[in-house]
Amino acid sequence: MRNDLKLPRLYKTLLMLALVFGPFYWLAFTEDGQRRTDLALMFLLGKPDLNAGLDAFTSALTEAQIRETFPKLAFQCADGANPFGDRLCAAEIGAFNGMPASSVTLFLVGDGLRAVKVSYRRIYHPLVRNWVDGRVGRSDDPPTSRASDMTGDGVATWTVPDGLLIMRDGELAREDDPALLWLSRAAIARQAAARVPNQAPLN
Repeated sequence: MRNDLKLPRLYKTLLMLALVFGPFYWLAFTEDGQRRTDLALMFLLGKPDLNAGLDAFTSALTEAQIRETFPKLAFQCADGANPFGDRLCAAEIGAFNGMPASSVTLFLVGDGLRAVKVSYRRIYHPLVRNWVDGRVGRSDDPPTSRASDMTGDGVATWTVPDGLLIMRDGELAREDDPALLWLSRAAIARQAAARVPNQAPLN
């Protein structure tokens, strides 16, 4: 008796539908699929990646070194007082270490780096938090004296070799800025000095 190995038509139809709509469902409705879709879109739009370990940044870095290290970033700069220096440079990005992001801002004193802000899409806030935890470890016990005075409640801070990493803790409220901030020790000292009456800000 000959075995009939022919697949039923309904089975073949369902298999074809799964092959067609399975990847679409993964790309559109799963977190990993959405992330990869966003990364691909940013690539197609020509937005460069920023693959940088912010935890290893120091105030010894200069604007020139940053530009040399990340030549694809089209920084636009402006002089003027800001919370962490007297000059800032900003550039659009498509990804930050494999996570969809929108921009990076450098805060400088002259040519010297003092702080960096990476802005990302709101839905990737937990992913960025996991990246920081994986790089640095558990966040500092709140409130630490130097961090809590600067950031207030509702933030997570991590002590790194030169300063702090800071981001909102937990779910973001509508008014919260989805961003990861690196502050150098020099920037923290500058902020502390600015709160003391009649004391000039430190560099």
